Amino acid sequence: MAKTIGIISIKGGVGKTTSTINIGAALAELGRKVLLVDADFTSPNLALHFGIVAPQKTLHHVFQGKISAQEAIQSYHENLDILPCSVITEKVHPGLLKEKIQSVRKFYDFILIDAAPTLNDVMLSTILASDQLLVITSPDYPTLNATLHAVRVAQQQKTPIVGLVVNKVRGKRFELSRSEIEDAAGVPVIGSVSDDVNVPASVAETRPAVHFKPRAQSSAMYRKVAQQLAGVEEQPGLIDTVKSWLRIR
Repeated sequence: MAKTIGIISIKGGVGKTTSTINIGAALAELGRKVLLVDADFTSPNLALHFGIVAPQKTLHHVFQGKISAQEAIQSYHENLDILPCSVITEKVHPGLLKEKIQSVRKFYDFILIDAAPTLNDVMLSTILASDQLLVITSPDYPTLNATLHAVRVAQQQKTPIVGLVVNKVRGKRFELSRSEIEDAAGVPVIGSVSDDVNVPASVAETRPAVHFKPRAQSSAMYRKVAQQLAGVEEQPGLIDTVKSWLRIR
């Protein structure tokens, strides 16, 4: 059965969807079978990142009972599938998402759910459907404040938080440090992703950044997060390998 991880943030613009896509693509590179689920019922756009403009079968149709979840899934490549969503205007019971994806869990190693950036029943659907949560934030006070709210909601629902991913890191003195974010949230930071122009460029190219620019620093950081989630020992990069060789010498 797949491990289901909800990717959450209650502040827009922090890179939640791009993180979901790139962590999922990095997990697929590790040989894991991955399903990405768009659970933003009011503003779904995960499929757009893959160039899918108007999917004919979506999570909305699954909720209506017209098709099964399996029928709505689209394959991106061998190890990476997508369950797109279309705009849902009617109220959705928070437990329905968990019920509908239950039938496909046996086909995957990981299911990543891209939550809505709102503190309401739409996000609650993701929390209830997830075994664990990954919280996306950025190193500034307004986003940290929103992150603390997200952490409290997750704790109230007793859904474990596997960690935080800090996006759009510029390495400036005015930014919150990793330790400051961890101390405030009480949750470990498992990844820091630089503010890399290759990420928005990859969105324009409708490809995950780890495929669009595989050697970019941001791609390396997404892979490190994926390795931690998969329990895979981190593979040293070329610079680390050279440093190690020089120390031995």
